[in-house]
Amino acid sequence: MNITADRLSDHLARGLAALYVVVGDEPLAAQEAGDAIRVAARAAGHTERIVYSVQGRYNWQDIFADGDNFSLFAERRLAEIRIPSGKPGVDGAKALETYAARLPADTLTLISLPGLDRKTMQSRWFAALAAAGVVVEAKPVERAALPDWIERRLAKQGLRADRAALEFLADRVEGNLLAAQQEIDKLALLLPPGTVTLADIEHAVADVSRLEADILQDALYAGDGARFAQVVADLKDSGEAVPAILWQVSSAVQLLLRLKSAVVQGDSLPGAMRTLWGRDRQRAPQIERAVKRLGLAQVETALADLALIDRQAKGLERVGDPWDTLLRVGMTLARAG
Repeated sequence: MNITADRLSDHLARGLAALYVVVGDEPLAAQEAGDAIRVAARAAGHTERIVYSVQGRYNWQDIFADGDNFSLFAERRLAEIRIPSGKPGVDGAKALETYAARLPADTLTLISLPGLDRKTMQSRWFAALAAAGVVVEAKPVERAALPDWIERRLAKQGLRADRAALEFLADRVEGNLLAAQQEIDKLALLLPPGTVTLADIEHAVADVSRLEADILQDALYAGDGARFAQVVADLKDSGEAVPAILWQVSSAVQLLLRLKSAVVQGDSLPGAMRTLWGRDRQRAPQIERAVKRLGLAQVETALADLALIDRQAKGLERVGDPWDTLLRVGMTLARAG
């Protein structure tokens, strides 16, 4: 069974499946889908959670061993299998087929995958997972549909905006849903419920200076940890809210992930770089050096940490401080290579 992420809540309201596979390159959609499944699992009594992060050479027998060692008196489990590369390898493919054929009892399984090409989605291991559970597709929102998407999200915060304001926000976030949601959260913090004008939104979203935001992104691309740390400290000291700047960092990291993934899949870096436009095109030399310097796993980890920052800033993650995690992201990318 395949459903889009925006249909997941309706599906969960009707009951839980034993297996969910969240697949797609849209970080916000994937994050919210995973969070919704976790909440529903806890509500259904799956209070024990175990996470497997599959990277490099992985011992897949660990997953089977944990499933076989389930006690009669143990709580129901939520087992998460995260495969950031989307490539389980030969052994992993066989293991996933076997796992799908005999899902462990009293366990809800959540498998997280990035966007996959058509060939991979037709592979035996993915077909086995799809047949055994529910595939949740975390797809980007097309530009034409983005204003309506923003309008629905604003409505949840008690805000209404006219078409000009919605188009302004859509242009500003350039298809980045995480950035869009962070702007919406920021508007909810700064503005009272009711109708907001284009002028209101322009004033609100301009709180963080473009100069500081550019410096933050430039420092990331250059691997300049000291510069990144100084800008983060200045923004924190000036009282800026994390959501107000997080989208700038996530935009840079998502761009690096898109380019690095294209290269890993066999595209030439010059060819991938031709997709840049606007401000990113002006930064092409430093972006190209960053793509060469960083490994795919390092960029994927950074993106996962940015999702963690978003949860920390919203109070959904009790452990850790979002500013500290943001600093860690910048320093880790600076040291990489």
